[in-house]
Amino acid sequence: MRRSRPSSTERLLVQQGLSSVEYQGSSTIGSGGDGMAIQGFTQEEFERTLNEYVSPSSPIESFEHLVGRQKQLEKIEEAIISPGRHIFIYGDRGAGKTSLARTAAYKHHPAHGEPVYTACGRGTSFASIVRDIVSQLDQRSELRSIDRTLTAGGKALGLEGSYSELEKAKSVENLDLNAATAAVNEAALRRQGRSIIVVDEFENLPTIDDRHLFAELIKQLSDRRVPVSMVFCGIGKSLDSLLQGHNSAHRYLEEIALPAPPLTFTGCWEIVDSASGALGLKIEDTPRLRIAQISDGFPHYVHLICQKLCWRAFRDSEVVHELTSEFYMDAIRDALSSVESRLRSAYDQATKKDRDSYEEVLWAVADHFELQRNNRRIYDESYMRIMEDVQRKPLDFTTFQSHLTSLRSSRHGAILEMPRRGWVQFSENLIRGYVRLVAESKGVRLALEHEPGPEPKALTAAARSQGVHPAYQGRRYTWGSGR
Repeated sequence: MRRSRPSSTERLLVQQGLSSVEYQGSSTIGSGGDGMAIQGFTQEEFERTLNEYVSPSSPIESFEHLVGRQKQLEKIEEAIISPGRHIFIYGDRGAGKTSLARTAAYKHHPAHGEPVYTACGRGTSFASIVRDIVSQLDQRSELRSIDRTLTAGGKALGLEGSYSELEKAKSVENLDLNAATAAVNEAALRRQGRSIIVVDEFENLPTIDDRHLFAELIKQLSDRRVPVSMVFCGIGKSLDSLLQGHNSAHRYLEEIALPAPPLTFTGCWEIVDSASGALGLKIEDTPRLRIAQISDGFPHYVHLICQKLCWRAFRDSEVVHELTSEFYMDAIRDALSSVESRLRSAYDQATKKDRDSYEEVLWAVADHFELQRNNRRIYDESYMRIMEDVQRKPLDFTTFQSHLTSLRSSRHGAILEMPRRGWVQFSENLIRGYVRLVAESKGVRLALEHEPGPEPKALTAAARSQGVHPAYQGRRYTWGSGR
């Protein structure tokens, strides 16, 4: 009787010199039944290692795991050591602003204590944010004030200098600029060295007056040489759009504008290779390339897909040594269900009317590295190819243009906007990556202008360590160049 081919798990047992009985009790070599298909890792070890390298839902705080931000970190470092200089980081949602700010804060904050971190919201104000900053600096829950009253004994003895001091909470509802500056200064002086203060989500501060007060606070802190460095983060295309035209603070601020797309292919590959390498896994060329392509350079998508990919491998029924295209497609479907609901809702609203035709039009807009695209080129270069892939009859160009116009309307969530006549772009760049994820999950590949043909050969060890795809070896490749 012909013997069946041994499984990869059985072959591994032979290599390790283990019997099947010994294997059942092993905690370092497992199968999907045990929930451990990566050699040498228990689930606890796997989770700890993976979380060190990928973090789709929380900001990175360690310098060694922050990818593609060396130039920005250097600018922040120069600003922090310059008295009276503060930092404002702005760019697209999901571009990594908070990770950059927190990494810089932890790197340059004095050894004792923690950096101050606070975030703006719809219910916050200048006064409430200052209160939070001071309480973290001073490690007390409220701004305090001192009431000095003459004691009863002092009054009886006719002594003018015998006072009792009562410390009480100070109201912050009408906290003015001078009081705020004095409070931050007093709290900062209780610490040794220069404190780093991160104020995140500045775009959520509801009133223009509060934004102007922060601009004035920056000026006051600098002029009075208060030993703090403020690091602001906000979604926006310029500093002016966030400060609402208040120019007095500009000369005190180091502007850090994160590019769009935020990461190059090399940066995306560094994240993927670091995580897979830490788990002792190789990754096939195709999924490695596709992660860089469909993520659109946004760290959030790279981390999310990589996380799902590694979990798929860990839960496999046999010991895994390589992350394959099959694992990748499973990871894409898992990632779709984990993307924030806001993006899913925006996509559904845009495509809910006659889903098939609107969905494919939206895919066509997302099918290129250029953020702004000409309608005719979208139709000729992307839409017609997509319709051929899905084997459906394409819309004529006039109807296609009408769909683009509809996708700019509130009825479709205004998912697109028109930067100039005959051109469109996504109203939020982060959505473009989600559109690519949806198309990929349905077997339609977008962003192929970066994909070489024929299929890429195996990476050399040197190429993998440098994050350079074989198709780009021997020539300089830059994001957006298309060559």
